[in-house]
Amino acid sequence: MIVAILRAQWLSMRLGAGRGRIFSLITGVLWYGMWTFVSWLAFLEARDAAPEVLAKYLALAFLAAWAYWQAVPALTASMGSSLDMRKLMIYPVPHERLFRVEILLRAATGAEMIMVVCGGTAGLAMNPAAGGWRVLPPAALFVAFNLLLASGARSLLERMLSKRRVREVLIFVLFMLWMAPRLLYLTGRMPELRSWGSASHSVVWPWGAAALGATGHSTAGALLSLACWTLLAAWFGRSQFERSLHYDAIAAQATPLAGGTTRFQALAAAFYKLPSLILRDPLAAIVEKELRSLARAPRFRMVFVMGFSFGVMVWLPMILGGRAGSYGAFSRHFLTVVCLYAMTLLGQVSYWNCFGFDRSAAQIYYAAPQPIRLTLVGKNLASIAYIYLEALILTAVVMLFRIRFGAAEFAETFVVLGVCSLYMLAMGNISSVQYPRGLNPERVSQGGASTRFQALIFLLYPLSLMPVFLAYLARYAFSSGLVFYIVLAMAAVIGGVVYWIAMDSAVAAATVRREQILFELSRADGPIAAD
Repeated sequence: MIVAILRAQWLSMRLGAGRGRIFSLITGVLWYGMWTFVSWLAFLEARDAAPEVLAKYLALAFLAAWAYWQAVPALTASMGSSLDMRKLMIYPVPHERLFRVEILLRAATGAEMIMVVCGGTAGLAMNPAAGGWRVLPPAALFVAFNLLLASGARSLLERMLSKRRVREVLIFVLFMLWMAPRLLYLTGRMPELRSWGSASHSVVWPWGAAALGATGHSTAGALLSLACWTLLAAWFGRSQFERSLHYDAIAAQATPLAGGTTRFQALAAAFYKLPSLILRDPLAAIVEKELRSLARAPRFRMVFVMGFSFGVMVWLPMILGGRAGSYGAFSRHFLTVVCLYAMTLLGQVSYWNCFGFDRSAAQIYYAAPQPIRLTLVGKNLASIAYIYLEALILTAVVMLFRIRFGAAEFAETFVVLGVCSLYMLAMGNISSVQYPRGLNPERVSQGGASTRFQALIFLLYPLSLMPVFLAYLARYAFSSGLVFYIVLAMAAVIGGVVYWIAMDSAVAAATVRREQILFELSRADGPIAAD
């Protein structure tokens, strides 16, 4: 049964695997090549570590592996593959077998940490200061504990994220919990947390038990502790999986009946009507439709909230944690940096794959009388509207942290955003027709751009920022603001030309590849839904 499910998933993935396969291969080689190198370093460090080093840092290493394994999939909003229960419940499959498949999928999601743990375990086995080959049972129990815990955590998190008004708040809280320790540490406001390092070496905790068992100290107690934690994680994972089997996610996502129009809804309606005050139909209608549809997509709302919350928390410690004057230049451009970061986050659910949320409804763009060019322009304008709305919110958030900037820095940020948008939207139009991917707006953990396009983003994103970087470099070299704006104006003119050429190319590709685009956007997932 397990083989049949995995084979069905392979057949569902194989349909569109011919085009762009080289980019997926490059991405996989780069990513897992990096983790192979990290695993090799873990092997070398564990093999040559002295007994006092192992006693001091091994438990912290297991704690870091546990934290990455459990937290990073949720924080990156990409929790890996999982079973699509709605497509499997019609078959008389024992739930125990489905749970085994879920555990195998959790192993695929945590492959990076499995590689690192295996590398470190092999090094400890060859280290005479450690427990030798007695490290294998604690390491195996530690891996099993993480797999079972990750399975239960994912099932619980998916149910919580399917509830209206809960998913955005939950993601916001998770990100803040992840970034708060770093912020407090860099600002020197949590000295009492330094004692956590010694507390992590206790046999009571799974990472402490794994470290003690790996070094040959209190082996029986360490194995007993790990066995208890593994059994507890097995109960948690199995019970949460069973609850997910009988959970009605569609009912949880239903829109409740509204009693009247709130002040926030009135402001949102006014925002949606702005295009009709400036533009003519059908372009105004396209922009308004895109503004409304993006705002209603939970996946887009989550990324939008991440932009002005997590984006600030990522870069803020670099200012608050540095010495006086260390980040003076960076603090002057802090607003620009966080706005560019937020624009990057929005790209995966907007301009990089602008037809993603339309899915099979994208047929209307070919059946309606307006040209496809006008559709792309309307989607681009809606993306710019949300980019600048995010920038306004970020400006208010940055002011709350009392980071000083003047009207000149504010204007500079908005001009830089406009110039970068020309290049990013140009490349996004091409990627939207060359690598389309249908997105479920309710799946807040699903990625935006096609997997085949991920490798190209690493190359194209720096290129889109290069013209603005050259303008800043010119201002630094000549110590002149006039030179900066002259170079920035030249970058804007070149960006307009690039956008025009890219638009012609995207329109031509959208016409030639019409059937394939609609097929990719309307294609359903297999029995295993990949995030």
